[in-house]
Amino acid sequence: MHPSHTVLPPRLAAVIAACCLALTPLTLAAQPANENDAWLAQTAKLYYSSAQAGLKGFDCTVRPDWRALYTTNGGGTLSADNEQRVALLNRVGITLHARMKGGSTMDWNTPAPLDNEQSKLLGQMHDALDQTLVEGFMQFWTPFIENSVVPDSSSGLEMMTTSDGGKKIHLAQTGIELNETFDSGRVLRQYNIVMNGTRIDLTPTYAPSTRGLIISHFHAFIHPAGEQTGPTQEMNVELQYETVDGFPLPTHFVMEVTGVATIHFALEGCKVQR
Repeated sequence: MHPSHTVLPPRLAAVIAACCLALTPLTLAAQPANENDAWLAQTAKLYYSSAQAGLKGFDCTVRPDWRALYTTNGGGTLSADNEQRVALLNRVGITLHARMKGGSTMDWNTPAPLDNEQSKLLGQMHDALDQTLVEGFMQFWTPFIENSVVPDSSSGLEMMTTSDGGKKIHLAQTGIELNETFDSGRVLRQYNIVMNGTRIDLTPTYAPSTRGLIISHFHAFIHPAGEQTGPTQEMNVELQYETVDGFPLPTHFVMEVTGVATIHFALEGCKVQR
């Protein structure tokens, strides 16, 4: 990526969006309790769930680290032109209206007046950040923080005990194939899915908290599925939380698409919606 032309290339948003499409909660028909249902119920209790805690959404001021973005992707230095771009971007007011059940939006308030070049830059950045933050991060993070990646029923699933005492879960439906691997401590270690022509191999990392295990890191490889050709993309997301009005919120996070861009975000002044 050449930072003098753009900051968030369209491919970054496309990669994240492709991953997010696969991370939608599963809806499975209920059936009478059995051994697998009991295992799932006990496993779910180990994880923090924003849904069970009653979090409807939150509103925060967004502070992207534009300087770090240009510096990281520009060889460690800033040209005079990029210094001006960073100064202009820092004057934009950005607010995320995050909604856990979908419908998240972002306000983007630009300074005035602007010349044509400035308007073009801010328009491109607005579109890219909306895709990355709203269509990307929120859809990517929500299923894990709500704990919908642990199915609430074994109906329609194949569940197998692994050699180390963990579990493998397999789901095959029209247009989707899902595999999850839990270790002997019931911690989700691998999330693999094929959907919409894309295969995603994702390794989540959880951190302990007083409320249960909470997602702290994703490491994902996004591949074309089947006989399709195309490059494999690697992505990392690192999260830090702060408790706001009783809820852990991701007030700092870094999204990195290897070889494309690294973006640091801070969320400030957050207010929760119950």
